[in-house]
Parts: sequence; structure tokens; C-alpha cells
Amino acid sequence: MKKIEILNKINIYEISIPIFLVFVSLSINSSHAQPAEGFLNYTNKDMKFTIQHPASWLIVEDEKSPHEKVSFKLSTSTTPIFVVTTQEVQSYLDPVTKTLKNTSLQEYVQERQDLLSSLDINFNPIRQHEVTIAGNLGVKVEFDVGKFFTSDIFTIANGKLFELSYHDHPQNVAQNVKLADKMVESFRVIE
Repeated sequence: MKKIEILNKINIYEISIPIFLVFVSLSINSSHAQPAEGFLNYTNKDMKFTIQHPASWLIVEDEKSPHEKVSFKLSTSTTPIFVVTTQEVQSYLDPVTKTLKNTSLQEYVQERQDLLSSLDINFNPIRQHEVTIAGNLGVKVEFDVGKFFTSDIFTIANGKLFELSYHDHPQNVAQNVKLADKMVESFRVIE
């Protein structure tokens, strides 16, 4: 009699555990598809990305920019602002090997820093480090440009350079940086 009860319990566990795991898996997957509370999904099929943004922020698609660009910002002020920019990865002829090479992530970061250094502004790099963005290697650069704090994240995916920039007044960074971080965490490259 005891053997039958034990076998019945084992059979129940063999069925219950896989069913439980399916429910857990569905819950986890659906939580990734759902925007965080107070956030909305935004997808740009031309620029090939999706991101979540605060529901109270406006979306401004800039078609006149030399690069593709979408800005997210509070409707009542110029900051905070979060910008996603894309451009095709540029190729160049390597003078030593005489082969065509793509511009690297680090070269794009250096180009941006060189540009900022050449302008007549107070450019103060704070820190730079590697990050993972949408499953890809990225470089995050934080700096102070005069009256603004800026955080730029660069990554290359599907032949495009993606730049995610957050700009804000230094006194507002503590209250707004968590919104920008949620946007970065939700960023995905699409086919």
C-alpha cells in the first residue's frame, strides 16, 4: 500500500513540476514584453529598434537630421532628453593591409570625443567603460559639457551604429537618471 502511495506522489510531482515551470516561463517572458509601469513601448521599423519610454514624455522623430534620430523628452521643458541616433557603419581602406575595414566602436567614441574637444565648450569627461546593450558590446561615456550632464552609449548591431544619449541639467540627474536607465535596459535591436 505504501509503495502505491509513493508512486502516486511521484507521478503527481512528475506532472506538477513541468506545468509549474511552464507557468513560470510564461510569466517571465510576458514581463519582458510588457512595459514597466508608467512606460510605453515605441518601435521604429526604419531605424530597427524598440524601446520603452516614460508615458509622459513626447516623441520627436527628426527626418531632417543627417542621421536617423528620435528624441524622447518631457513636454514642458528641454531637459531631460533621451535621444536614439543611428547611422550606417562606415568602411575605410586600411592603408597597411589594403583591405576594407569597418570603423570600430572605439573609433566612433574617439571621434565624438575629438569633436567635443575641438568645440569652444567646457568638455569634461567623467568616466568611460564597456557595457552590454541589447546583448551587444557597447561603450558608455559620461561627461559634463558646461551646464549639462551627458551620457552616451555606443553599440554596433546589424551594420548600424546606435547611439543612446541622455542629457540633463546636473541638479536633475539624480531624479531622472533612473528613467534613462530603464530606457537603456529596454532597448532592443530588431531585424
